[in-house]
Amino acid sequence: MKGGFLIPILLLTCLSAGAGEPFFCTQSGRTLYYERSDAASGRLRRTTTLTIGSVQRTGDGRQVSYTFQLGRPSGAPLYGGPAPMRVEIDSDGTVRMDLGATLKAVLANLFPRAEMQSTGTTALLPPDMRPGDALPEAHCTVEVLGTKYRIDVTERRVLRTERLRVPAGTFDCVVVREHKLERGPGRHRDTISDSWYVPGIGYVRHDTYDKNLRLETTEVLKKY
Repeated sequence: MKGGFLIPILLLTCLSAGAGEPFFCTQSGRTLYYERSDAASGRLRRTTTLTIGSVQRTGDGRQVSYTFQLGRPSGAPLYGGPAPMRVEIDSDGTVRMDLGATLKAVLANLFPRAEMQSTGTTALLPPDMRPGDALPEAHCTVEVLGTKYRIDVTERRVLRTERLRVPAGTFDCVVVREHKLERGPGRHRDTISDSWYVPGIGYVRHDTYDKNLRLETTEVLKKY
């Protein structure tokens, strides 16, 4: 399969900045639209659309349901259309994403009648990230039709804070770097990425590099 699964660890929010705000949208009905372009040519590679559905209280935290859709430059959907997903948000604002469940949601569009099993760890995104912080690794494996798809997200660390302008506006960001290895039938992708996160907006830019830190693509928030 061409293109990354773009699983986050694309963790988003909407609303204005505030202490302890989660890096995920908690405003039902909000849609965030991104475009990813080739770094060398500027050619549009694909689009990403996230639409926030329900936001429910779960004990001291919240559960946010949303749909995630990748699109071709032509507008046609990738991976069979929108995939339903959800994240958990702790009372302190920490976002928890089950990578295995998220990958299963994407694969379910490709293999709609297949049984799947997933294992792995939860990806965390704290609300109080500071430059120099190391973030927990995240891993998952999904088995489908006798094959395995695996994602390993390692070397996660906070690089710096930075004010950044993108088409959707100008934001004060926290920049997070991580190493992602994706493996599966016909797929082996080994990349490093930088993501610019904003409390109350989430990621507003996402750059991918090869193993030698050569910039491959840039994705930016166009509107929300």
